Amino acid sequence: AGGRRVGETPPVVLGFLPIFWIAGEDFGILYPLLNGGTVVLLTRWDPEAAVTLIERCRVTSMVGTVDNYVELMGLPGFADRDLSTLHNAMAVSFVLKLDPAIRARWRDATGHVLREASYGMTETHTADTITLGFHTGDFDLLSEPVFCGLPVPGTDILVVDEAGVPVPMGEAGEIIVRSPSLLTGYYGKPEATAEALRGGWLWTGDIGKLDDRGALHYLARNKEMIKTNGMSVFPSEVEALLLLHPAIQCAAVVPKPDSARGQVPFAFVQLLADQDVSGDELREWAAQNMAGYKVPTVEVLDTLPMTATGKVRKADLFTLAEEYK
Repeated sequence: AGGRRVGETPPVVLGFLPIFWIAGEDFGILYPLLNGGTVVLLTRWDPEAAVTLIERCRVTSMVGTVDNYVELMGLPGFADRDLSTLHNAMAVSFVLKLDPAIRARWRDATGHVLREASYGMTETHTADTITLGFHTGDFDLLSEPVFCGLPVPGTDILVVDEAGVPVPMGEAGEIIVRSPSLLTGYYGKPEATAEALRGGWLWTGDIGKLDDRGALHYLARNKEMIKTNGMSVFPSEVEALLLLHPAIQCAAVVPKPDSARGQVPFAFVQLLADQDVSGDELREWAAQNMAGYKVPTVEVLDTLPMTATGKVRKADLFTLAEEYK
């Protein structure tokens, strides 16, 4: 996701993602090591320290959450700081999602493009796709969510039905991956290993589709996909639509059991600091901006529950949704 071009000087990488996290190991250690580069390690995220080190060490590459980049741009005098060397800025959309407005702010301030890093997971060593080159006209951000890009060299990706047969292009199915980077098995869990690894392919448990360019789109985790009266509702799509509301900072959608329809979408949202809008008002807005079967019940939380690595704890939200009448 950040390869070195022929004749290019070795990379200088700012690393602050946890090294015990596979993305931190890949982008903060292995990528610069294999390319003969330099690693600038932060013990913890600090936006002022980060921008100072980018200037001082002439950092060329970094991976951070979208929230990290927003914090950088919020620093006093950020537009006057020298980030001219940082040509390979990669984002991870966990809470805040990368959108054209955030990308435009970053481009105006630095002169460079901010793009999503990749699609992947621990079992595949995380970097299975690349979005490089799809930023023109914000094609990657305006495509049906979530755009993941093309498989990296040496990696094969298929979207299949329950029998393992590839589905037609544009249709949803389970994403399976084959590459030299796959895990060999789950320690002490032979049954889980046999379930995940079949014929050299990893069954990811993710639902996605391939478009006519051969690019992958992520839709949902298998257990997160919502079936409402037989219609598929993908949480990522509803989340992306909710984020168009000017009061919403972040959103997470999960299935809620429903006796009449099987399941219904339930959204938990966190508002921007200066906003005051109710869940009912947000639901009314959603009813005007998305198909009826996708319209979620909306609950406003002060903060969404997060893991130590910055991901929304959807397991907590599954339980919380079931408690609402």
